Amino acid sequence: MTHALVIDDEPAICHCFESLFADLNCDVTTCPSAEDGLEQLQANSFDVVVLDVRLPGLDGVTALPQIRQLTDAPIVVMTAHGTLSTAVSVVEEGAFEYLPKPFELDQVTAVLERALAQSAAGSVPGPSSDSADSDVEMVGDSVPMQHLFRQIALAAQHDAPVLITGESGTGKELVAQAIHRHSARKSKDLVPVHLASLSESLLERELFGHTAGAFTGAEESQTGVIDQADGGTLFLDEIGETPVSCQIKLLRTIESGEFYPVGASRPRSSQFRLVAATNRSAEFLRGSEHFRSDFFYRIATIQIHVPPLRERREDIPQLADFFLRQCSPEQTRSLSPAALDQLQQRSYPGNIRELKNLIIGAAAQSTETVIGPGALQQTVEVAAESGRSPEQQLISAAGAWATAQISTDDESIVHSALELVEPELIRAALKHCKGNRSAAAQRLGIHRETLREKMGRYGIKVE
Repeated sequence: MTHALVIDDEPAICHCFESLFADLNCDVTTCPSAEDGLEQLQANSFDVVVLDVRLPGLDGVTALPQIRQLTDAPIVVMTAHGTLSTAVSVVEEGAFEYLPKPFELDQVTAVLERALAQSAAGSVPGPSSDSADSDVEMVGDSVPMQHLFRQIALAAQHDAPVLITGESGTGKELVAQAIHRHSARKSKDLVPVHLASLSESLLERELFGHTAGAFTGAEESQTGVIDQADGGTLFLDEIGETPVSCQIKLLRTIESGEFYPVGASRPRSSQFRLVAATNRSAEFLRGSEHFRSDFFYRIATIQIHVPPLRERREDIPQLADFFLRQCSPEQTRSLSPAALDQLQQRSYPGNIRELKNLIIGAAAQSTETVIGPGALQQTVEVAAESGRSPEQQLISAAGAWATAQISTDDESIVHSALELVEPELIRAALKHCKGNRSAAAQRLGIHRETLREKMGRYGIKVE
């Protein structure tokens, strides 16, 4: 009979695992603390270890390296209050699995069966790597966020392409940043490109670069973002907007690491890790006639879905407090219970971005230490009078413009729309960055040369 060690201070959880392991013909020893568990490991041999993170005395994350020194058995870590750092730490320390509480019994049983099978096969976990300090804040301890943290931690340990899906405003770029900062590529750059903002010809030059004389005005050669991401991570936002011709070229580059700058006769190479994001579902991309299936399967080796805010409402108080501290760092401010209740009632079509705008607006409307529902309601009313959130105003205006434009003979409607929006984005970025073109280009997610070209096209000058 195999033997399992369960370290958890909740008797109900221990009893649950005793029943589950009994069904798997496995004997169980339970311990209420990490210290007791370490003593058991010094005296006995176990085939699998189940470890809770929150324990009296020594916590599970701190105890994990010590447990790993005492046993090669698979370690299943579980928690109800983990963070991204927790998930990354336990994965890097060689944990077999990271289980967010509460969990489904079928899910746990499957994990335990795999752990016992690995133990029987004699597999030994590899050495752990140094944990990466991250300045990327991901807030929330709801079950959906625990699952997201686990997916990020696991993706960071591999080098395969990642496809991040999720609605607008959910924080897909934060997920990409977290994957990069906790990966072996963290010392190199994460290079972002927002594909929806680029025409097909500009996109090819942005991605692959160009040689001098490749086209009119190309006086000097220019490296593309694929070159810049060599050794690091290339983040392609709104991957669903990639033209088919670029999909073919990107597919070859992802598979071989080689690419041709525009106008070049010899290939260059870049060993980058691809992380892509889209606000469309994976099912939509896979079934779209404008998205090649071979390209989809190549970029979606690992798939991560970022949950919308309406599916993680229990995180709203924590998120609200986080945004309030961001906009009032020198003050200790909070939201009243009534204001928090008001926040909980919203549907949040704009997700995290919408919540952040509401908190910033309410903080500006009130001078009180405790912000009440009045200031929050005032912010909501101001937003409603102006078409609600800026994102909703833009969507509404774009819808009206598109409805009028689609009935015309204009065959370049998308290009016309870009020409309406791009100049304002560029002016806003230049103003925000006080005229610094390199910083503005980075803010916009485009190359500095691309920004220079667009400024010339639209007649934009730095004031």
